[in-house]
Formats: sequence, structure tokens, C-alpha cells
Amino acid sequence: MNFWVTYYLADYVSLNSTQERAFERNLDIALVIHRTKELPKFHRLIDELQADLAKPLSFNQIRGYYLKFTEAGKESTSVFSKPFAAMIQSLSASQINELNQNIEKKIEQVIAKRKRLSPKEKMVIRRDKLQDAARGWIGSLSNKQKAILLELTEYQVEMEPIFFSIWRDFLRDWQELMKNRNKPDFEPKLNVLLQQLIAFENARVQPDINVYLARRFDVLRRLNHTLSGKQTRYLNRKLVDMRKDIAMLINEK
Repeated sequence: MNFWVTYYLADYVSLNSTQERAFERNLDIALVIHRTKELPKFHRLIDELQADLAKPLSFNQIRGYYLKFTEAGKESTSVFSKPFAAMIQSLSASQINELNQNIEKKIEQVIAKRKRLSPKEKMVIRRDKLQDAARGWIGSLSNKQKAILLELTEYQVEMEPIFFSIWRDFLRDWQELMKNRNKPDFEPKLNVLLQQLIAFENARVQPDINVYLARRFDVLRRLNHTLSGKQTRYLNRKLVDMRKDIAMLINEK
């Protein structure tokens, strides 16, 4: 994982050899902490989810698991924000400018690509992605299940302007934070910003996000209630494999 993080980071900022070695050392420390303290939380959550999936899940159960996994993700973010904060504080003004420009470029490229599409094209692309993702979890889809997922497709296309505004708000807050990267409270502020991003939190549009999430939970509830025995077994095998993979990482020396 250390290699891949450094590899993808190179798409955003060019580190010198000293910066790269320091980042890799700090990242190695964070990975050990994450493996021993954070990954077991995901292992337990998946185990708990498997037990609950013996019966169809309620809306509140689905919402509860979303909140639990999101909280675990935020706690993982706290571990990795430390090496990233240290790396950012080591950057020169020109490197910060490079980093900011590349983040903005990535965000605006995605937005521009979506804006070129017609509403129908957006629906088709999003529908196909959702169906592919669902098949990855349950193996196959009935016509009824495709119709249920189509509702989520419509919600997501409808929410695109909100999603775009969240990314642009993040970019604005990120750039402002970079101006204050040498202040003592930089690391906790970076951690909060990254946690808000992964948790889908944005005070300005939170009511819209909450409505969307409630719709998504209801779609997932109805989809869960339509699962056949074969689909349920497929899902269970996927979760077993995930737990095994996480267990291997936890026990990695």
C-alpha cells in the first residue's frame, strides 16, 4: 500500500528525495497503527453485518451501518492525516501551487466531462455503473431489482449540482487551509476537512444530502428485501472474503 499511495501522490505533487523518504517513513508508521487499531473495527462491523443479514434489514439498520462504517472511515482518516500533514508542511510554495492546481484540475475535469453529457447519457452511464456495482455484491439482478436501482440512478443524477458544489467547497477550503499550513492547528484542521469529505458532510447543503441519503437507504432496504437465496449466499461469500482479506492485513508482519 505504501508504494501505491506514493505512486498516486506523484500525480499531484513532485516530492524531492528527502521529502519522499520522510513521507514513506511516516506513512509506514501510520499503516502499522491502522492495521492494528483501525482495521479490526471494519472486521467486527462486517461480522456484525453478516449476522444481521440473516434477516432482511430495516431502514434504521441500513442507516445505522452507514453511520458505523462512516465513523470507522473517519477514524482511519485521523491516522493517515498525520503523515499527509507532515508532508504538506514540508512543501515549498511552488510545490503547494502544483498540488493545488492538480487537485483543482482533477475536480474540474470530472465536472466538465459530466456537463457535456445529456440528461439521458448521464442516466445510462450512472445506471450501468450502479448495476455493475450491485452485481459485484449479489451476482445478478432481476428486472424488479433493476427498476429499484433506477430510482437511485435518478436521485444521483438529480443531485449532481449538489455533488459538484461539495467538491468545489472542498477545493475552496483546501486552498485556504494550505495558506495556513505552518500554523500549529494545521493537522487537526486538515483531519476535519478530510473527514468531512469522506463522510459526505457539508453544512451549506447538509439538508439536501440528508434527503438524498434517506432515499438511498430506502432503495437499499427494498433491494435487500428482494434478494433471492442465491443472491444472499453470493453476498455472504463476498463479505467472508472481505473479512479474510482484512484479517490477513491485520496479521501482516
